[in-house]
Amino acid sequence: MILEEIEVRNRILETARDRFYQFGFTRVTTDEIASAIGISKKTLYKYFPSKDYLLHEVIQSMLRECECNLNSILFNKELDFVQKLKQFMMQIGLQYAKINPACVEDLRKNVPQVWKTIDEYRHKKIMTDFTHLCDEGVRKGIFRSDMNYQIVVLMYAKVIQNMINPEVLSELPFSASQVFETIVKVIFEGMLKEEARPKYFENQKSLK
Repeated sequence: MILEEIEVRNRILETARDRFYQFGFTRVTTDEIASAIGISKKTLYKYFPSKDYLLHEVIQSMLRECECNLNSILFNKELDFVQKLKQFMMQIGLQYAKINPACVEDLRKNVPQVWKTIDEYRHKKIMTDFTHLCDEGVRKGIFRSDMNYQIVVLMYAKVIQNMINPEVLSELPFSASQVFETIVKVIFEGMLKEEARPKYFENQKSLK
């Protein structure tokens, strides 16, 4: 019985997440979510007392998934430092690119506190983990020591913040993956020391 309840709860979360991401929070009703799963609205409210609470749980689930993905990169001993940092930088951007721009705009306008939670998490991860990785790169002799990495970190945080803006993304004829890959390439390669470049570009060729 407990397993069945967990399964129903997870199905509600997954369906709500998919619909919120695609159409936005305000345009999706609990009737639609319940109908898509084949349950009554009464059953849905048994697990999630309100639509606002359901959104809260969807966002918390997303942040836990993001944390898990980032940690799997940061603590992966099979990745060298260059791979680790590049994957970390890509993951930060792409995690939010999964959300339809219309949903981002909806959250910003209609449930700003929820968007603030998402934005603060992203900012915190960049300001802590990305800063530590930059410091590690300098210590390992991979990154230049003549750069102000506080500025680099702030610049990266601001670029990511601007690029997940629906108005910006909608004007670009590129996928989110292409956008964030280019951002990472520009910032990352600018930090490399000259003596670290040959090995880096050799590795890049082997990946193609």
